[in-house]
Amino acid sequence: MIDKIRELLFRIFKKDGFIGKMIDKFFTKEIVSYIFFGVMTTIVNLAVFYLVKELFGAIGWNGLFNNIVPEDSKIVELFSGGSEYLDANLIAWVAGVIFAFVTNKLFVFESKSWKPSVAGKEFTGFMSARVFSLVVEMLGMFVMVTLLTWHELVAKLIVGVVVIAMNYIFSKLLIFKKK
Repeated sequence: MIDKIRELLFRIFKKDGFIGKMIDKFFTKEIVSYIFFGVMTTIVNLAVFYLVKELFGAIGWNGLFNNIVPEDSKIVELFSGGSEYLDANLIAWVAGVIFAFVTNKLFVFESKSWKPSVAGKEFTGFMSARVFSLVVEMLGMFVMVTLLTWHELVAKLIVGVVVIAMNYIFSKLLIFKKK
């Protein structure tokens, strides 16, 4: 299907022209699939985040951080509204990473082997890269929500764009690289 769309676009734009070269470089099956599954992963992540945050609100959960730091600590003032959004973000991250690993492996980078030596190496690399991006995401959420007092979903969307770009680079260059 992507090939048919590329053919149509090349009828409109000359393949050797600037726009044609951009289409040839960036409108590939891999990139379009990554964007599609990146959006799907973001939807999974946002949906789980929203549902878990709502569940935490319904049961009165203030967040793990508020439950482990002494109440008289100065840092608790930063989280006076609760830190449950960070807990919800972590749970959403786990759901998103599992979804992303399977879809990236099978559909984006077309790594079909499930041999333990191959899949294990891919999963380890994938998880390592995603843990790094989780740290970036959590710090971004903390800065935007707690320090800048932005709405959680606005912060989540902004951070999500940065994380998607980082994860593509890690997956393409380090994890699912073609031999």
